[in-house]
Amino acid sequence: MRLLFNQDDIRARVDELAAAIARDFAEAEAPAPVAAPVLTGALFFGADLVRALYRHGCDPIVDCVQLGSYGGARASSGVVKLLKDFTVDLAGRDVLLIDDVLDTGRSLHFGKAMVMERGARRALTAVLVRKATGRSEDVAPDYVGFEAGADDFLVGYGMDDAGLGRGAPGIFAAQ
Repeated sequence: MRLLFNQDDIRARVDELAAAIARDFAEAEAPAPVAAPVLTGALFFGADLVRALYRHGCDPIVDCVQLGSYGGARASSGVVKLLKDFTVDLAGRDVLLIDDVLDTGRSLHFGKAMVMERGARRALTAVLVRKATGRSEDVAPDYVGFEAGADDFLVGYGMDDAGLGRGAPGIFAAQ
């Protein structure tokens, strides 16, 4: 595997993102905003981002959602499925969807639409890595950690290759 971003790169960038998000959420009205990591890939990024948000004075409710379109493959099936739903009422709230990779855009598009259908005041998105690919859906994330090449299959820091590699300490391009 080829290292793209090491632990220090990730830590610094997550803190920068949290500072920007905390500023934007400072204007949010009650009820409290919701930070929603998209399982399973965004679990590590989501946990670190929520802790960094807290350090920056923002304490959102955390509720995970699980969407799937890869099913263990290296390419999206093209169909997004809701595997684990929200447990918090999203009506009237600002919701931050936290995802690991923006590739085709299908999952993020699906997630944003679902959040807005449930009455959220606004749906914001943070992605750890945006790949330089053509998108199936017109999605522009509000917050982006890193950029990666179209051909990079990403592993580590929560991202996997058929379930393996999530615990790798950096972000790598698999061979």
